[in-house]
Amino acid sequence: MFRKTTLTLALFASPAFCQVGHIHQLYYNNADWTDTDLTALTGGANATFYGSIAAFHTTPNKQLHVYYVDATAQHVHELYYNNTSWSDDDLTAFTGGPTASPYGISGFAIDNLQYIFYQGSDNHVHELTYNNADWADRDITVLGGGTLAAGGPVLAFATKPNNQPHVYYQASSNLDLHQLYFNGSSWSDADLTSINGASCYTSWIAGFAVQNEQHVFCPGYGAYSNNLDMLHIYYNNVSWVYEDITYEIGGARTPMNPSSVAAFHVPGGSQFEVYGVTDDSHVHQFTRAKGKWTGQYLTASIGAPGDAAYGGAIAFPTTPNDQFHFYYQPGSEVYQLYFNGTNWLSDDLTGGAGQANDSSGMAGFAIGNLQYVYYVATSN
Repeated sequence: MFRKTTLTLALFASPAFCQVGHIHQLYYNNADWTDTDLTALTGGANATFYGSIAAFHTTPNKQLHVYYVDATAQHVHELYYNNTSWSDDDLTAFTGGPTASPYGISGFAIDNLQYIFYQGSDNHVHELTYNNADWADRDITVLGGGTLAAGGPVLAFATKPNNQPHVYYQASSNLDLHQLYFNGSSWSDADLTSINGASCYTSWIAGFAVQNEQHVFCPGYGAYSNNLDMLHIYYNNVSWVYEDITYEIGGARTPMNPSSVAAFHVPGGSQFEVYGVTDDSHVHQFTRAKGKWTGQYLTASIGAPGDAAYGGAIAFPTTPNDQFHFYYQPGSEVYQLYFNGTNWLSDDLTGGAGQANDSSGMAGFAIGNLQYVYYVATSN
């Protein structure tokens, strides 16, 4: 097995905190896209460039929540919409938790309960929880006996129907992919790379749960070659295993770029959609249907711009129209690639006047066909 055990400093280097941005929301109301500067709207703290964003909506109130790390104090902030107005809260100040790395932040909601996971300045993974009354901070690295985290991505989701959290991060010592998970009583840590031999090598990871099956996607290295391939690392209800997706689809094997990756499970079936960027800057779509992986270069096939930066991306389906949507940041624009049921199309959502920082993260979700996309802009 080939494994890269060191990572170039350029990939996970600390940003210059004088470089700051505003959190923007792109919203599609079933007719038009609008762009709103949430930082200016709320008077909230500036966001750090190169940082991650987490976003979701709570139910049944359908309120909107966006999480990021500010550029001045390195605190975790929440921007939230209560169906009347947007506000900004400093969650680190509320809870007394440690300052945060801007690179890794992820989370989800269970009804109105909110769970945010981030890497603290202590290189521990922390959990911020909202119990419908107050926010609290917990050091789950200590609780789970985990290892120190690298300055890289954090991914979190819950399995169903048990609502148990699963959190993924990379170890600072060797970049092994680890899982911290809560079984309803206690936290535990597992070194997934040691278990199955697959090693992520990336600034971003993506994943989801299908009931209790857990699926993680990342550019990485496995046993098949020295190529940086798209990997599918998953728990099949018995053990942790992996697939080298690039290897399985055959044909030319352009290495992956250790940048944008996004994925979702198509509702109502077993189909997976995964998106990544290869070293030639093309956005690639990987589809698993009927137990088989296929792939195509989306940007080449529809004439959309490539993505040469190290920024994040987001993808999700809309319902009930069953369309697929992928959002990324070529240059200073935010683009959408979407499948309308027949063809793939592209839109420049920022209209040629974009201010997106193409090395920062993205987040988003759909409520029906309403679409919400969050990114970091270089100015207001």
